[in-house]
Amino acid sequence: MLQRLTYLLVIFVLFPLVIWTGLAMSPAIASAFPAVVTVFGGQQSARTIHFFVSVFLLLFLLVHIVMVWLAGFRNRMRAMITGRAGAHKEHA
Repeated sequence: MLQRLTYLLVIFVLFPLVIWTGLAMSPAIASAFPAVVTVFGGQQSARTIHFFVSVFLLLFLLVHIVMVWLAGFRNRMRAMITGRAGAHKEHA
């Protein structure tokens, strides 16, 4: 359950937020759509939010890599490709 909530947070909150704050930092977007910058409280606030969201995304990636490594890369890849979680070989 925690894994699913984390994925939902990353996909529907963190990724859109990092995109919007990145756009809010852009001078071209700020001049064309000043409301985007205003929503985040200015360009400096957008930079701060962008930084922390980027750090959270990096932590998510690192934790994800460590979890795959601890579970066994070969076993996880085999399970994703074949649909079988077991590490035993079938005899023909």
